[in-house]
Amino acid sequence: MTPSATVLQRSGGFNLLGADNPIFSSARYASTRAPIEDAAPLPPDVYFSQEWYEREIETIFRKRWLVATREEEIPNPGDYVRLDIVGEPLLIVRDDEGQVRALSASCRHRGSELMTGHGNCRKIVCPYHAWTYSLEGKLLATPSMKDARGFDKSDHNLPCVRAETWGGFVFINLDPDAVSLMESLGGLVDRLASYRLEEMKVTKKWENRFNANWKIWVENSREGYHVPTVHRGSLDTFYPGAVRTAFHAGGEPMVYAINSSDIENGLYVPRNHTLPFVDGLSTQDNESTHFIIHYPHLLLNVPPDRITFHQYFPEGPEWTRIVSWCCFPQSTIELPEFETEVEEKYYPSMEVFLAEDKGVCEIVHRGIGGQLAKLSRYSPTEERTVHEFSNYVLDHVLGSANSH
Repeated sequence: MTPSATVLQRSGGFNLLGADNPIFSSARYASTRAPIEDAAPLPPDVYFSQEWYEREIETIFRKRWLVATREEEIPNPGDYVRLDIVGEPLLIVRDDEGQVRALSASCRHRGSELMTGHGNCRKIVCPYHAWTYSLEGKLLATPSMKDARGFDKSDHNLPCVRAETWGGFVFINLDPDAVSLMESLGGLVDRLASYRLEEMKVTKKWENRFNANWKIWVENSREGYHVPTVHRGSLDTFYPGAVRTAFHAGGEPMVYAINSSDIENGLYVPRNHTLPFVDGLSTQDNESTHFIIHYPHLLLNVPPDRITFHQYFPEGPEWTRIVSWCCFPQSTIELPEFETEVEEKYYPSMEVFLAEDKGVCEIVHRGIGGQLAKLSRYSPTEERTVHEFSNYVLDHVLGSANSH
């Protein structure tokens, strides 16, 4: 993407100017590139710069596998859901053969949005001039176009985006040259096979929009340093001695196994739980909650009885939309006590957790917005994974920039 020549301004009046923007100089990130024992966080301006944000979208979000939805949201041929993902209007649809497809939701005629919300259709019909497409995106009908010289419907099908599935998740990738989803997931596929994620069903969904840069949410998700303060009384029962393992899955995910045998809230596993664990798990998995970060936008929590996951969708440098889901095995959902259990224990604790993290991310964003904001050092014992994430961002953004 060619950077805009517009003058950009972050809170406090810091100007970022045009294509020669010094924000893309590798030298200014030497302290973040240093070993964790010597390292400092990213400078505040990368959380506010429009140019930096656009480079993140192009080099990270448009190059990686992103979760769009769950397969059970579109179980039947003709089912669709309309989504906006990093500025792209998309239709996720199941075609007549049962294949999941991701299509542009912009009509090839004059660009009208083709569908809204979710539903079922036999064909995709533009609400503006009734141009009609198949569920595979093929242009079928174009009223009043017979006099358009040289017009061939086959040249005007809807653009398709790569879509693949794993564990009941529908992933999309805007880069036609990206590695396969399975290669991206690496060893995570085998690590979570016994949970049979594809058999889980969505029981609750939350959507929140918060006034903070997307990186702040990811950084917060990558450390437990804040738990005794921010989540005092909600999550602090497992911290600080809970992290058992850090697992490189072979692709991009990171997995953390958290000992949850003593956790007394519904976000993980209540000590006196009544909802059953997934059959066939190992002893270790029966005592653990796995935290998986699949860059750039998925946080997946896998305790032994269910899954919860969070998608982060950047909406400019200063806003992020978070979509959170809770899924249980069908056999658990059918239990007579299920609704009472989840409404009294599981969902309320999730809502507390989301509200606490939303609040702290927003105060961090406000706090780094002024010219006097100068960030200090990482904790080598507590923020090693945050340091890793910061360098992940630098690797991608500066790798495509003309560094000085």
